[in-house]
Amino acid sequence: MWRNSDSIQRWVYNFLPTEVVSLGNDFHTTVLDSSEPWIVDFFAPWCGHCIQFAPIYDRIAKELAGKVNFAKIDCDQWPGVCQGAQVRAYPTIRLYTGKTGWSRQGDQGIGIGTQHKEQFIQIVRQQLKLDEHDEL
Repeated sequence: MWRNSDSIQRWVYNFLPTEVVSLGNDFHTTVLDSSEPWIVDFFAPWCGHCIQFAPIYDRIAKELAGKVNFAKIDCDQWPGVCQGAQVRAYPTIRLYTGKTGWSRQGDQGIGIGTQHKEQFIQIVRQQLKLDEHDEL
């Protein structure tokens, strides 16, 4: 195992409180059967872009807490889940707006094609029709 500043930072980061939950096979019941909106980060632990995006994703989750639920799925541990969602690149971030009625929502969701915090939040707000300003 390499021990440098990046690996130590990732190790410490894993112990910090977060709004992001880790999912596996429970993705289907937790996200697809939910009437609440979810954003899911499909990642691989060896992916450099995924490692760089993780703290940004956590900051986005803190900013949108209470409006959207956040999850991450390790595609090395749960390849069947990622294949079912047709994930072909890492990281893949998808928005699931929540089911309406009795039927489960599709497993592909809405792709969020940016890793920049402000653009990411703007896309989510537009898709979910969230107000830009919170009431006092």
